[in-house]
Amino acid sequence: MFSFKRAAALVLCAALGAGLTGTVHAQSPSLILAMRIGSPTCIIGSELTQVDPESKSVSPMAESGRTLVPIRRILEAFGGTVEWLAATGEIRCILNGDNVDLTLDSTEAKVNGETVTLDVPARAKNNRTFVPVRFVTEELGLQVGYESQHRVVVVANGDLPADLSSLSQVTQLVEATTPKGEATTYETKTAAGLTLRVITVNPADPRVTIRAALPGGKLNQTASFSSIVSSGAKAVINANFFEAYESIKDPIGHLMINGQFLYASSGITSVGITSSGEVRWGRPAIFVRVKTADDGTAQQWAAFEVNVLKQFNNQAVLYTPARGASFPVTYPGAVLTVQNGVTTGYRTVAKGETVTIPSNGYVLYSSQEVTQTSYYRVPEMGRKVVLEPYLYKEDPEGFSLDGVTTMVSGAPRLVKDGAIDNSTDAGFTEARFTTASTPRTAIGSTADGKLLLVQTGAATIAQLKQAMLALGCVDAVNLDGGASTAMYYNGSTVASPGRALTATLQIFVQP
Repeated sequence: MFSFKRAAALVLCAALGAGLTGTVHAQSPSLILAMRIGSPTCIIGSELTQVDPESKSVSPMAESGRTLVPIRRILEAFGGTVEWLAATGEIRCILNGDNVDLTLDSTEAKVNGETVTLDVPARAKNNRTFVPVRFVTEELGLQVGYESQHRVVVVANGDLPADLSSLSQVTQLVEATTPKGEATTYETKTAAGLTLRVITVNPADPRVTIRAALPGGKLNQTASFSSIVSSGAKAVINANFFEAYESIKDPIGHLMINGQFLYASSGITSVGITSSGEVRWGRPAIFVRVKTADDGTAQQWAAFEVNVLKQFNNQAVLYTPARGASFPVTYPGAVLTVQNGVTTGYRTVAKGETVTIPSNGYVLYSSQEVTQTSYYRVPEMGRKVVLEPYLYKEDPEGFSLDGVTTMVSGAPRLVKDGAIDNSTDAGFTEARFTTASTPRTAIGSTADGKLLLVQTGAATIAQLKQAMLALGCVDAVNLDGGASTAMYYNGSTVASPGRALTATLQIFVQP
């Protein structure tokens, strides 16, 4: 259950866009706070400090046209507080005698006891809680603005100028957090006898946003590379292997987009990228909890995979709208339906049935063996619940989900801890994954935190391992190749795939 200690890291979801400012007040602010997307540094009044005093990995981030910033830091700066109401399962934001109460995954909120409807519900991600900033700040009397050129969020307790770039806080923060040099570069290099096209990305640069993507945000969808690169990204590379020759073209491994798992199936190397640009490597064993978040008896149920169609004994799968409008039952069990963060349905299902996935929620399927275990509890209806991804066992490389917003997977591993990795992956032992010389793409990271996207016209895995090591990678993995090999940079398609694609990794750079 959510605790007050976790509320200390409360984060809010800001529906901010270019030119957005708060309601005009006839007074100058006595305090101005500024935070920059992608930077762990902020400024409160005249003090340059850290966004989260306990973690350098916490920073505001852009997500689907919204901005995520930490509310506790803001409210405490202006004399407010954040509380967890155990009796109702609500998060209370308090400032100047006004209260805003929010519930995770619910579009209903309370302002001084009056129920209102939100466009964006409060969410739980990576042990943080995200709530809509515009709504909260307006109800609590604060003003909010967005300086779009440098992606700076400004909060004040008085009138903000129309030109936020004129504020000394914005100027000082931009100067302190603007890295030197280019955010991305593109070069053609030679290593291990291969001609390599190399995109170098500085993920810690606040101008950079790294996102995985699926056509239409849905599984089993493909699109031409020309349509994919129309997203406005500076760079694009094909990502996860996928079932290109099957009727259901699902990815292989984990795929996280904007902090949400659209697909999760453990077993191969994954690359996770945090909101602050930290790159993490490992084979994270992902489970997802559905857990109660109200004052009733605590209960929880685990999903072992996300949106995987294969069902069997001792299996549990979370199905979200990314899977589509429904899924088929291929093995008997039971399904729990959740809508707007509340349990609304539970029933047993038989092979051959089709289960509807609500557009405003999700379904947890559990096989009959899981429901018959001693620890399983039949869900009660009307309970408030939240989703919580977690590692069901410790990752040998120390991979942590905390702060990760993007994740893709590949195989085989090329470089690990600065040395060539000769391990094998189940399902990746055919010649096309090993000895065959074929077009390939790869992703790697360097000792100084740079991310390398690499494409070559033809290479064996052994050659690609040598090449990634020669490029300075301390970690690297092979991505999908062959007819899926694709790369785009700054308006030009560097490598055009021979088929429509599903998952891609995209780099956006603000001017």
